[in-house]
Amino acid sequence: MHEPSRRIPYRTWPGALAVFLAIAAYVGGLIFWDRHTPGARPLPAGETVSVGHARFEPARGWQMDVARSKAGRSLMLFKGNHKFLVTTLPWAGGPDGPLVRQQRLMERGQGLSIEGDVSDFVTMWGLQGKTFAYYGSKIAGRFWQVVDQRRKSLVQIDVYGGSDGLDEAMADARGMLESMDLEAPL
Repeated sequence: MHEPSRRIPYRTWPGALAVFLAIAAYVGGLIFWDRHTPGARPLPAGETVSVGHARFEPARGWQMDVARSKAGRSLMLFKGNHKFLVTTLPWAGGPDGPLVRQQRLMERGQGLSIEGDVSDFVTMWGLQGKTFAYYGSKIAGRFWQVVDQRRKSLVQIDVYGGSDGLDEAMADARGMLESMDLEAPL
């Protein structure tokens, strides 16, 4: 009779330990990086910031939310529990399409209510578009939209937050909107 060959046992713990240490170093490095990378960046007063082709001067005390800002597409500022979001997108079509979509998203998707009718606005720099106010059980805000058909671009500005300090945040937002133009180099 033929006897089966015996396998020589080998140790698995050194390989398992190496894999464990590699994973621990990777996760530990990510945690270290996350804790030492600021999520907010203060913005110097009087300096202009750009997002896409839109540029404006941030109000004093507002900071950039680095994690929620996307280079060239969106810029999120915050002050306390209030947010100021500027988004630029390419646009082909009429000026009212994205505004209707935004209202529908707010009403149906987020459970917010639109306050009053959509109205026109014009800034002192000649920036013009449509705006509306909205509210919910915990937040309230105002949404502005500018469609530049010549450049085929869309700029949406949204300011929102809790009711505490909302008047001050809205005043700051209007000031930032008044300073905005669409002449930033791309």
